[in-house]
Amino acid sequence: MMTKENLMEIEKYLKSKNLSSAVFAEVYDHFVMQISELINKEEMSFTEAFLQTKVNWQNELKMVKADLFSFKRIAKIEKSILQHRFRRMMMISFVFSVILGILFYYNENIYLCVQGVLIIIHLFFLMYHFIFRKMSFSEYQKMSFHPLLLRNLLLMLIILAVNTMFFTTENLWEFPLNHMAVTFAVILQIQLLYFRVKKINVLLS
Repeated sequence: MMTKENLMEIEKYLKSKNLSSAVFAEVYDHFVMQISELINKEEMSFTEAFLQTKVNWQNELKMVKADLFSFKRIAKIEKSILQHRFRRMMMISFVFSVILGILFYYNENIYLCVQGVLIIIHLFFLMYHFIFRKMSFSEYQKMSFHPLLLRNLLLMLIILAVNTMFFTTENLWEFPLNHMAVTFAVILQIQLLYFRVKKINVLLS
């Protein structure tokens, strides 16, 4: 049977790994369950069982870089969840950008209307965060350097380079890929702000 002090020691150790609340709760439950089993079935002391459990989880809790474009270090188990979330966010943004790229090609007026709606949604989320103090302006500025947005910036630079080298159009507005890249960035920012509202980890804090 574990004491309150034992549970606090487990909690302190896991908090040192900077896990998000959802992952922390899940891993904490696993730790408590595994330690209890080792104490009851293997007749270990708490110290021995705790050490054995930490060894069992050392690979999942190893601190690694969160992303290629991020200096933040997080637990490996958190990174796996985060990268899956990033891939889904990028896929949603890609689908929207393709749809709007096609709209721009066939009907510029409809494209402008949809792009305007997206910007309004983005501004709505921003106002919500600022009014209810969910995010400070400095935090929003830091969001500009989010790994997903940095990837998009790199993509935009590549698109501009390709446009300059291989296409003769002088007006960048006429190049659909430029609009797709802008749409991609707007949809990403909307998703980042949405996840902030839902308190889901996307490396914003």
